[in-house]
Amino acid sequence: MPLLKIDDNKFEVENGKTVLEVALENNIEIPHYCYHPALEIAGSCRMCLVQVEGMPKLQVSCNTFILEVPPERKVDGKYDMVVHTKNELVTKERKNILEFLLLNHPLDCPVCDQAGECYLQDYSFKFGNAHSRFDEDKRVRPNENLGSQIVINHNRCILCTRCTRFTREISGTSELFVEERGYNSKIAIIEDNPLDNLLAGNVTDICPVGALLSTDYIHKNRIWNMKKQPSVCQDCSVGCNIDVFTQKDKIIRITPRENHQVNGYFMCDIGRYGFHQYENIERITSPLHKSNGGFSEISWDIAIKEIIDRLKTNGSKTAAIASPFHTNETNYMLGRLFHGLIGTFPFMEDKEITYPSGFRISGDRSPNKQGMYDLCPQIVKDLPSKIKKQNIRGIYILDNGIDIELDDIWKKILKTMDFVVVQSYVMTSLSKTADIILPGLSPFESEGTITNDQGRVQWLRPSLPTPGDGRPDWEILNLIDKTENRYVDLNDLMKGLGKQFPSYSDISLFKLGEQGISLSKRAKE
Repeated sequence: MPLLKIDDNKFEVENGKTVLEVALENNIEIPHYCYHPALEIAGSCRMCLVQVEGMPKLQVSCNTFILEVPPERKVDGKYDMVVHTKNELVTKERKNILEFLLLNHPLDCPVCDQAGECYLQDYSFKFGNAHSRFDEDKRVRPNENLGSQIVINHNRCILCTRCTRFTREISGTSELFVEERGYNSKIAIIEDNPLDNLLAGNVTDICPVGALLSTDYIHKNRIWNMKKQPSVCQDCSVGCNIDVFTQKDKIIRITPRENHQVNGYFMCDIGRYGFHQYENIERITSPLHKSNGGFSEISWDIAIKEIIDRLKTNGSKTAAIASPFHTNETNYMLGRLFHGLIGTFPFMEDKEITYPSGFRISGDRSPNKQGMYDLCPQIVKDLPSKIKKQNIRGIYILDNGIDIELDDIWKKILKTMDFVVVQSYVMTSLSKTADIILPGLSPFESEGTITNDQGRVQWLRPSLPTPGDGRPDWEILNLIDKTENRYVDLNDLMKGLGKQFPSYSDISLFKLGEQGISLSKRAKE
């Protein structure tokens, strides 16, 4: 393996790695703009220049590969490459490059959405000149809409080409290109082909300087005013890792979180903007009881007592509906409480999309079908016929929170029930059929685990507080369970779950961390 020296640091590295890759892996700062680990090397910004001993001029570190050399070519008789990242020559050149990049850049940091997350701003403070020698008028170009969700501020753009490479290499849609040449170069869309593919929002994440802006987020907030919570997207079975940004108990934006076992560096726009569906909905924040054709609030004690009494009287004649939109813990509790007949409603299916880069948007719009089936193995097919055959008189439903159109069969079944209980955080056509509604939590308020379609268990974390008198869905089922085996908290539940289902054994929120645990890898081990 080649022996590399970067400043005073020595590394044995894999043959063929670049200097920049090794530096980043070892927390050695080399400033860069055009380089992104998911994109092909461009080497265009020149910000990552370093001095390599034995080479006549400065080298672009993102495109300088480390190779083992013959003994006679080794530096000091042992190093295959010696790199300097912060000597006088490198420092001077960085200042010059930054000065050129800022020639036409507006002094608009106070109003720029990228402030606090801007490489250009950070590097200017760390490596730039305090003053510019450019006395001419700055070039000013108007903003342009590249698509329905993306705006470009040409005056901030440094032509790093991350965005054009993204549309060519990751989405494979090639909407963006560099128009004109030299001083007149700018990012543009190919005629009649706006940037509206389902991965378009990612260009705002990878833009290092605030040139590409989301119309959904522009001028809404500042990074330092928001709380950031890592979590998992709930809009399909892939389970992309995300960061949820909130302020004053409101979601402001969602961005992808790196996980190479799931989504890499990116996410789709369905998940990115999907949080808007939880705005302006009719929330259920306390237990409700149907009377005289309407609903009235009741206490938790009364609601739980009535449900328990009904189950004692009619337990063997009660069915339950599991949900792939609920956590593993909630579905496990449902299966534990209802030993008999459990089914599920039809799933939301769409066409699966796989991009040239391998990024996938699942056709299965339910985030936890795998976990639901793993932990409710007694789920039956064709539940309506079994309800009729076994003369079921009551039904307990985990509502998806989605206002699905019930078919005539289910409408008829629900009308014939003596007793219907629905756990739901929002008033839907389904929850309106209930005799008692128990207020659960939305996906952004829930905590627990979900299992994606590749068998990876991941930690769903709450980004918003519990509204009103709502409770975690697993906890509601735990209240109904009057046995001696009730769980104390979520971790206690996960231990109990693992005892019954060995593939989920010894899984805790702490062990899951931010990357999750693969069930298939555990099985092989």
